[in-house]
Amino acid sequence: MRGLLILLSALLLLESTDGNKEYDQLSQHETVIVDKAIRVANQNYGSKHIDFASVLETNPDKKMLHVLLRSTLCDKKTPSVHRKDCVIQDKAKPQVSCVDCRGTMSCLLLKEMDKIKKTLSECSSSHHLLGAGHTLAQKTDEITQTGCLGCI
Repeated sequence: MRGLLILLSALLLLESTDGNKEYDQLSQHETVIVDKAIRVANQNYGSKHIDFASVLETNPDKKMLHVLLRSTLCDKKTPSVHRKDCVIQDKAKPQVSCVDCRGTMSCLLLKEMDKIKKTLSECSSSHHLLGAGHTLAQKTDEITQTGCLGCI
C-alpha cells in the first residue's frame, strides 16, 4: 500500500511539471509564438540574450499562450531567436512575461505583476457575442421594432 502511494505521488509530481515543456517539445504554433516573444523581449529588455524558460499558461479556447523568458549568459545578437547553446540564468534579471492573446503580443517584466494579471484578465474575459455588434443584427432589430421592412 505504501509503495502504491509513493508511485501515485511520483506520477502526480510528473504531471504537475507538464507545463515546463522544453522548447523542442512545443507545437509548431507554440514555437511561432515563443519566437515572437523572444524577439519582442530582446528588443525591449536586457543586455544579455533573453530566451524561453517555460510555458506558464495556455488556453486554446481563448487563443492565449503565456510564457516566461529569462536572461542567459549569451550576448545579444540580431536576429533574436531561440538559442539552444545559451544557458538560462534562473535568478538573473530581467525575467520577462509574454502573453500572446489572439495574435497580440504583450511582454512585461515579471516584477510588473499587476499589469501582467490585467493583461491575462482582459484576454480571458474578452469574448465576442456572435452577431452582437454586426450591422445586420442592428438592422434586424430595427425591422422588428418598427415592423417596416422598406423603412430602413
